[in-house]
Amino acid sequence: MRNIDQETYSVLRFGGASQVRACAELCVSSGRMRTLEAQFRVMRPGGGRGRPRFARDAAHVSAVLEAGGFAVLGR
Repeated sequence: MRNIDQETYSVLRFGGASQVRACAELCVSSGRMRTLEAQFRVMRPGGGRGRPRFARDAAHVSAVLEAGGFAVLGR
C-alpha cells in the first residue's frame, strides 16, 4: 500500500522545503515528522545526500566562475 504522506513529504523535501515546512503543509505531528524524515533519508539517492544545494549557493557559483566558469557546449 502506498503511503501518500511519505510520497508528498518526499516531493516537498526534494523541492527544497525544510522538515518543519513539509510537516506544516501535511499537518502532521512532530512524532510523525521524525518518521517521515527517517524514511526520506533512507530513500534519498546518492547515499543519503539528496539533491545538491549548490545551484542556489552564491559562494559556490563565485568559486566556479573564478576557476574558469562552467563548460559551454557548442551546437
